[in-house]
Amino acid sequence: MKNKKSPLDIFLQKRIAENKEILKHNLDSSLQEEQSCLEEIVKGINHCKSNIEICNKALDKISIPNMTVLKSKKEAFKDNLAIWNTIGHVQMASIEMKRYTKALTLDSDNWERQNNIKSAYTAIYETSKNLIDSTGKLIAFLNEKFPKYDISLFKEVRKKLAKFREDKTETLKRVRNKIDAHRDKDVCVQIEISENLHLVDAVQLIIDYMTIINELGTAVSPIKQMGIERLQNAFSERM
Repeated sequence: MKNKKSPLDIFLQKRIAENKEILKHNLDSSLQEEQSCLEEIVKGINHCKSNIEICNKALDKISIPNMTVLKSKKEAFKDNLAIWNTIGHVQMASIEMKRYTKALTLDSDNWERQNNIKSAYTAIYETSKNLIDSTGKLIAFLNEKFPKYDISLFKEVRKKLAKFREDKTETLKRVRNKIDAHRDKDVCVQIEISENLHLVDAVQLIIDYMTIINELGTAVSPIKQMGIERLQNAFSERM
C-alpha cells in the first residue's frame, strides 16, 4: 500500500524539512506551556469534584431546613465543574492538535504519517463533538444564572465550530469508521481511503480547527469569573 502523494504534498514536505528545527522548537515550547496550563485546569476540576463530594456527605447528615442552602452550594460547584471541564476540553484539543502537527512535521516514514493523519481526523471528530456539547451547557448556565452576560462572542465562535464540524463530518467519520477506530470489512475500501490521505489536507484541517479552538479558548476563559460569582452568591446564603 502506497500513499499517493500530490504535488502539494511533496512541496509541503520539502518546506517542512527545510524548517524542521524551527518547527520542532516552536511546537515543543508551546506544548510545554500548554501542558502547564492543563495541570492548573485539572486542579480546578479536582477542587470542584472534592467540594461536591463534601456537600454530598454533609447532605446525608444535615437537617432538612438547612438542605436548600447546601444544595445551592453543591449546584454552584457543579456549574464551576462544567466551566473548568469545558476549558479542559479546549486545552486538551489544542495539545492534541499540536502533537499531531509535530508528528506530521517530523515524521519521514509514510506509514507512520498515514497513521498520524487518520488519528488526527478521529481526534478532531471526537473532540469537536465534546466541545459542542460542553459549550452548550455553558450557554444554558449563563442564560439561567447570568442573563445579562454578553455571550455574543461565545455563541459566534461556537457557531463556527458547529459549522466546521458539519462541513467536515462526512470526511472525518469515514476515516474514523473505515480505517481508524473501526475497520471496513472490504480491504480495498481501507486501502483506497488510506492511500488518499494527503499531508496537505491534514495540515490544513488541523490549522482550521486550531484557529477555532484558539478563538473558543479566548471566549470561554472569562466565564471563569462567572463561576466565581456563582460560588460567592451561593456562599452568601445563610442556613
